[in-house]
Order: sequence, then structure tokens, then C-alpha cells
Amino acid sequence: MSRLPDHRTKIELLRAAEAEFAEHGLSDAKVESITVRAGVSKGAFYLHFSSKEDCFRIIVESFLARFATCVEPPVDLSATLPRDIHEFVERVLPHDVAILEVCWQSRGLLRMLLQGGGGTPHAYLVEEFRDRTRAQAEDWTQKAIEQGLYRSDIDPVVVSGLMSGAYERLVQDVIRREKKPDIEAWCRQLIDLFTRGLLAQPIHGKTVFDPKVNREKKR
Repeated sequence: MSRLPDHRTKIELLRAAEAEFAEHGLSDAKVESITVRAGVSKGAFYLHFSSKEDCFRIIVESFLARFATCVEPPVDLSATLPRDIHEFVERVLPHDVAILEVCWQSRGLLRMLLQGGGGTPHAYLVEEFRDRTRAQAEDWTQKAIEQGLYRSDIDPVVVSGLMSGAYERLVQDVIRREKKPDIEAWCRQLIDLFTRGLLAQPIHGKTVFDPKVNREKKR
């Protein structure tokens, strides 16, 4: 009687494989080393995956799926707008912290993908994801302008490019470190720096939001 795949075994194999790939790259990683890390047989590996490349693809796709959930727009613009820059920072902060936490947890895998090394044929997935998130940022910026959250004189294309570039740089800095940085402090500072230049109506160090402002400017 043939063996059936086991969900818990598959999870252990995926964890072991991610560690193996992060250390040795896809081309030098060995199935035998993965199974030793997971404490299972080689046969158990091939019960769940057709090859180490198949296993790696699943790991990458799983990471990108988790990451995609994190990068959904941080503020519902159909809800009440924040009263000032401080409230805005507090609303956005958990969103950005969650993104960098996921990156830190998968830093070994991300190093491989962003560097394009280790014999991985899936780096293109990161590039596709980068384009998708930038388009999402551009769309959200446009909505923020229309709602009076951001200034009416900014270009969403330029802003989304600057923001995505800055966050990508921050991700690279996080995953290269051996010791976990203060992710919340990093995010708080970056959000504050960006929003002080983007938000509408700065008044005495604060920003008060009024959806009417941008509409009146357009008349």
C-alpha cells in the first residue's frame, strides 16, 4: 500500500529546505541534507515534491503570498481620515512593521532572491511582484490625493517610485543584518519623513486633513 503525503511532514521539509537553500543556494543544496534537517527519509521528500526545484518554487510562492497580504493598502481611505500626521503615522505603522517582520523571518530566502544567485530560476517572480506592488502604491497614492490626504500637486508615478525604492532599500538593509534591528523605530522614522512631504495642509508642525482642500485647488 502506497504512503500518503502528510501535512506536518511537508511543513518540516519546507522549513528544512528553506534553511538549506539559504545556506547553499539552489544549485548546491542537496535533498539528502534537507531530509536530515527534517528528520525524515529521502522517500518522504519525493512523496511531497517532485524535485528540489519543485520544493523551492513552493517556498518562493508561499513567501510571496504571505508578503502580498502584508502589502495591502495600510489605510482605508473610505473611512474617517486621520486628524493629523501623528495619527496617520500610528495608523500606518503596524502595516509597515508587519512587512519588515516577514522579510526578517525569511531573510535567508530573500538574500538569495534579491541577489539573483544560488542558481535560482525564480528571481523573476520577485521582479513581477515588485512591479505589482509599485502599481498598487501608485493607485493608492492617487486615491489619497483625491481624498485630500496627499497634496494635489504631486505625481503618483514619481511618489510610488520613490516610496517603493526606499522600502526596497530598507528591506535589503534588514535582511543583511545578523542581529535584528529595531524595525518599529525604522518604520516610524521612514513614514514620518515621507508623510511630512506628502500630506496636505501642514499647519504649525501638524497636518490637518480636509477632503475639500484638494477639490477646491483643482477648480
